[in-house]
Amino acid sequence: MQKLSNIFQGNQQLQQNSTTPEGVEVELNGDIFYKISDVDAMRPFFISVVSNSDHWLFVSSNGGLSAGRKNSDFALFPYYTDDKITESNENTGCKSIFLVSTDGKTFLWEPFSNRQKGIYRQTRNIYKNAFGNKVIFEEVNHDLELVFTYEWNSSEKFGFIRHSKIKNLSNKVSQVRILDGFQNILPYGVEQALQNSTSNLVDAYKKCELEEDFGLGIYSLSAIIVDKAEPSEALKANIVYSVGLNSPIRLISSLQLDSFRSGNIVTQERDIRAE
Repeated sequence: MQKLSNIFQGNQQLQQNSTTPEGVEVELNGDIFYKISDVDAMRPFFISVVSNSDHWLFVSSNGGLSAGRKNSDFALFPYYTDDKITESNENTGCKSIFLVSTDGKTFLWEPFSNRQKGIYRQTRNIYKNAFGNKVIFEEVNHDLELVFTYEWNSSEKFGFIRHSKIKNLSNKVSQVRILDGFQNILPYGVEQALQNSTSNLVDAYKKCELEEDFGLGIYSLSAIIVDKAEPSEALKANIVYSVGLNSPIRLISSLQLDSFRSGNIVTQERDIRAE
C-alpha cells in the first residue's frame, strides 16, 4: 500500500502553460487527421463523431460527452445540452488516473482533468480524421515524460470502442498503476425526459453488476420506472467490457476513485445498487 505522504503532485511551483493553439493536418496509421495542438488554451467546443450505422456521439474538447444508438432515448451517457455536457467532464465519460513511480517517488497524474491544473508542464491535443468517424485525445506530461492517448470510434457489432494507451517518452523505467474507464453509464431503458426530470429516481433504480468470469459490466434498472400499479421487469441492459490488461481489478462504480488517488489498493466490485 502506498503511503499518502509519498504521493506528490508534480513540482512545488504551479506551471504556466502559456501556449497558442495551432491546427495542422497529420497522418496517423495511414489515416489523415486534423490536429489542434494546445487545445486547452481554447474555450471548450463541441465535436460530433459520425458512423455508418445508428451510433451517435457528441464530445466536448474537454472530454465531457454523450453517446448512444438510434436516438436520445437510447443514450449510454446522460443526454444533455452542450453546456451541461461540457461542465460534467469530471464525472461523466472517460476517467483516467495514474500513479507513476519513478526515482523513489510516486506522482499522481490525472490526464484531461482540471483537478491538477498548473501542477505539471503539459500539452493537450485533439485529432479528428477526415472521415469524421474517429477522434483522438492526447495529453503529453513533460515532467513525467509520459504521453496518454485515447481514441473514440464505433463498430456495428461491438458498439462504441475506446482504445487507450500510455507511452514512456524517456529512457528511464517508470512503474505505473492505472485506473482507466468510464463514469456515469446509464442503465438501459432511461429515456431523455426521464433522465432530465427525475435523474435521482434513475439513480435509485440503477443496478450495476459484474459478471466476473467474463469481466462484463452490466448496467440495468431493478425495474422499469413507470407510474402504474403493475409489475414491469427490466429485461435489457447496457454492457461494458475491456481487453488488453492481464487480471485487472474491475470497478463498476466511482466509489473508490479517491481511495485510488490516495495510493490505496482498490477491491473488485460485484454488485452495486443506487449509485
